[in-house]
Amino acid sequence: MNKKIAVIDLGSNSIRMLLMKVYEDGSYKMLDQVKDMVRLSEGMGEERTLKPLPIKRTMKTLKLFRRLLQVHQTDYVIPVATAAVRSAVNQKMFLEKVEAETGFQFRVITGEEEAYYGYMGVINTLPVERGITIDIGGASTEIGWIEKGQLKESVSLDFGAVTLTEKYIGRENISEEKVQEVEACVEKELEKLEWLTALKHYPVVGLGGTIRTLAKMDKHKIGYPLESLHNYQMTFAEVEDAYGKVTTGTVPEIRKLPGINKDRADIIAAGLAPVHAIMKKLKTDKLVISGHGVREGVFFEQYLKEIQYPKPVLEDVLFHSADNIIKNFGMNEKHCHRVKKLALALFDQTMELHKMGEKERKLLAVAALFHDLGMSIDYYNHHKHGFYLALNVRVNGLRNYERVMVAFLVGSHRESNLKEDWKQFDMLVKEEDMEKVEKLSLFLKIAEKLDRSEYGSVEDLACYVTKEDVQIMVKAEDQPELEVTSAMTYQKEFKKMYHRKLIIV
Repeated sequence: MNKKIAVIDLGSNSIRMLLMKVYEDGSYKMLDQVKDMVRLSEGMGEERTLKPLPIKRTMKTLKLFRRLLQVHQTDYVIPVATAAVRSAVNQKMFLEKVEAETGFQFRVITGEEEAYYGYMGVINTLPVERGITIDIGGASTEIGWIEKGQLKESVSLDFGAVTLTEKYIGRENISEEKVQEVEACVEKELEKLEWLTALKHYPVVGLGGTIRTLAKMDKHKIGYPLESLHNYQMTFAEVEDAYGKVTTGTVPEIRKLPGINKDRADIIAAGLAPVHAIMKKLKTDKLVISGHGVREGVFFEQYLKEIQYPKPVLEDVLFHSADNIIKNFGMNEKHCHRVKKLALALFDQTMELHKMGEKERKLLAVAALFHDLGMSIDYYNHHKHGFYLALNVRVNGLRNYERVMVAFLVGSHRESNLKEDWKQFDMLVKEEDMEKVEKLSLFLKIAEKLDRSEYGSVEDLACYVTKEDVQIMVKAEDQPELEVTSAMTYQKEFKKMYHRKLIIV
């Protein structure tokens, strides 16, 4: 396989390109991504004509993209165009010009296709069973209804951040009256969606740069300790606070607000009106930020075909992502999965002692798969390297507080103590969370030692809990003396933690 696939998303406000590589083993990795704010829909007006200056900006960027793809020796490119090109009366002329000067043959996708690809970007990277997706572009807004993981309804509305700004607000002072006009326009269109009205309290999943700005503003306000915006979550009160800041004052004043992209400051007020309106309509208190959208959705559609995946969407976002990371970092897959199996067996068979549940079990499973992540840097101190990598690598399907707990588990899987102070993340995890990490790390340590040789000597285990001890009987074809002896080094730690003597035979 080993194919380099590029996706170009030609939007109304920006052009974004994603460059991915799909490997023979079915894993994938991002090689590059680039964007440029070209404002293609600028000045289109009611006559729906793409204007010369935005076209010139767009052509310049596309030519730069072409050069980048040539340098990367990309195997094939999937270029898609959305609302601005979709509605342009001079669409044919524009697309012919693009093909003649760059070689890119853009497919103009419908509003429904755009909503579908946004859904594909979300459903393959976030654990969403039900929710309302909203993708606010420059000239259109796509809304989708996810139920039981499936896209049940979708619609493309004929307004976006750029067009609402040009029609109602302008690019100077932002007044309360102008904002109210935008909100009235959005609310009127939302009222037409009969299926939306019944979905009270559904979480909203926001896509696109406009909505990511909300998360950036909130992160600056609270001093958030992590960089990732994917799966960042906000309450309605937090959204309303940020929305209030961008809907009063002048554009230069808004441009100075922490978290605001200077290129987006003049359109952010109108751009955030739809997400504010839909949360208010649904009476929901949860906004989930997706770092992935249309271009990732287009990629996943192609990727799943390339690997001949039996379903149109991933069955388990978290563990597919975890397996992908294992392959990306060249870890011993069999060893990682054996450690996971043994760690979960210990967890499941000693529940009367630790009294933890499915949430903690999931964290132990991920940490077991990632325990050797730091080996990609160096054997020495690989638990410390693993802590940093687990904290920063993109793991789809985990909340940020879960990532912190997994990182501490990875960092605690060896005898050496991890000296990172958890209080630097006390916005996300509390003392009781770290007590759980301490308990879980002991299962991970023992499990790793039971596969010390990495040859699978210990196939399975059975635990017997008494008032005095925990007896672990290992199932092995060979004599696992190395593994048993290694695991028994944790008997003192086990006794201190669970007040039982550890016996492994």
